[in-house]
Amino acid sequence: MKHIILSLTLAASALAGPDQWLQSGLIKPEIIQQIKPELQLTTEQETQMTTLMSEARAKADPLEVKLKEQQQALQDLLRQPGATADSASAQLTQVLESEGAIKQLQLRTLISLRDLLTPEQQKKALTLSLHQAAKTSDLESAVTTKANRLKTAVEALGQPPTQAMKARGAEIEQLIKNADWAAADAALDKLIIDSQVNEAADFDKEIDFSTYDPGDTNLDGLKERFEAVKVGAQDIISIPLLNQFLKAKVAFESAKASEDAVAVGRVLSWAEQQLAKK
Repeated sequence: MKHIILSLTLAASALAGPDQWLQSGLIKPEIIQQIKPELQLTTEQETQMTTLMSEARAKADPLEVKLKEQQQALQDLLRQPGATADSASAQLTQVLESEGAIKQLQLRTLISLRDLLTPEQQKKALTLSLHQAAKTSDLESAVTTKANRLKTAVEALGQPPTQAMKARGAEIEQLIKNADWAAADAALDKLIIDSQVNEAADFDKEIDFSTYDPGDTNLDGLKERFEAVKVGAQDIISIPLLNQFLKAKVAFESAKASEDAVAVGRVLSWAEQQLAKK
């Protein structure tokens, strides 16, 4: 039952805060899981809750996918110089509609969950939930702050995140969905260290590619080296290093446009050395 109950927690960007639910007498499923021994749930109640959570999760998954797609579409639109206020507003409306559908699902599920409890259990659950929420609210706030900071730093690159970044982000998102705030906080702390987001200013310097040996400048060799660098760059987590790779990309494109194989080779040599240090 624990896995199914925890899985109901939806994407943080689309949810009302826990205090809002508690003030309305609604208790989130992960809190019920934490105080379950005190509630003394019957076997029938646990079975009904398991069924309720399973059905809610099945409905939530496609809604979350749609919300992410709408949010990404809005971000992509806003990055376009020709985006108008009307087009952005229309896309924002779709985002809000997707968020509303998720909140509607959660509201209906929480009410159904509440109604599975006896009046005595509801009263005890509310009292215990207020205490539990007080203990976790600071941690939840810290997780949100750290996640937003990393998100802002990645978006500032102006490029899609690497595959390694996406994988780490997905792991943290799943922890947040499961309301495992302690694990999410620890994972974010590690990602902050690995991403070197606090050290970005130390790496904001020009690169002298002329000091690097060009290596193999044969056309086929350059193509092969470029593909290898392109694949290897997807493993990068460090934001400062990604900034440097973006500068290298500009130099690479310039050298390529000038048909300067030696300059292209020097840029690739720099990139190969950076990847070898990882």
